[in-house]
Amino acid sequence: MMVTNLCTSPSSTITLRADEWVNITTIPNKPGTKYWVSAYVNVTGGTISLSMYGDISASQRVSYQITAVNAGAMSMMYSVVSGSPTVTVTSMLICTFAEYQANKTLLDGIGYFTGDTMPLA
Repeated sequence: MMVTNLCTSPSSTITLRADEWVNITTIPNKPGTKYWVSAYVNVTGGTISLSMYGDISASQRVSYQITAVNAGAMSMMYSVVSGSPTVTVTSMLICTFAEYQANKTLLDGIGYFTGDTMPLA
């Protein structure tokens, strides 16, 4: 398997803030590049709508494809649907979509993923 995790600290825990983009890595995106983002999102105390994904009311792994529009670092944002949620993100994988497609069966089969076992950029 040749997947390079573009997340600088995959197992760190990052606290997201409602209605505000929060960086989940420090490596800049390349505009026009298609990326695959997968992360464990821990939601307590409410329901959120995660940008690029949809509504979440429990802790779960979320994965989605995104095409970079700017050179900023990969970030995530949510809005509150109900309650007063606390939202953290950990166990992150960010790679090019081409790398994901080339290793899709393996990556999808991993289930719980820490990111620390893959080569980091």
